[in-house]
Amino acid sequence: MQSSQQGVKAGALRLKNAVWSLPTDRKVDLVLEGLRGDRPVVEICREAGISPRRYCQWRDQFIQAGQAGLTYAKLDCHALEERVQQLEAENVGLRREMRTLQELCLAD
Repeated sequence: MQSSQQGVKAGALRLKNAVWSLPTDRKVDLVLEGLRGDRPVVEICREAGISPRRYCQWRDQFIQAGQAGLTYAKLDCHALEERVQQLEAENVGLRREMRTLQELCLAD
C-alpha cells in the first residue's frame, strides 16, 4: 500500500514538473489553438497533459501581455517621437553654436 501511494505521488510530481517545464512557445501554441476554437479546450488540455485551469491561466496571461504590448507600444511611440523632436531642436542649437565658435576661431 505504501509503495503504491509513493508511486502515485511521484507520478503526480513528474506531471507537475513537466507542465512547468513546457517551453514558452509550446504554451503559446496551446493557447492559440484553444483561442482558434477548432477543438474543445478540454481535449487540447488532455492531450497536452495540463488542466483546463492551467490553460485558462496561460490564456489570461497571454491576453494581458498582448493588451499591455499594444498599450505600451502606443505610449512608447509617442514618447519616442517627442524625444526625437527634442533631439532635433538640440541639434539645431548645437550646430548654431558650432558655427559661431568656428567663426570666432577664424576671426582670430
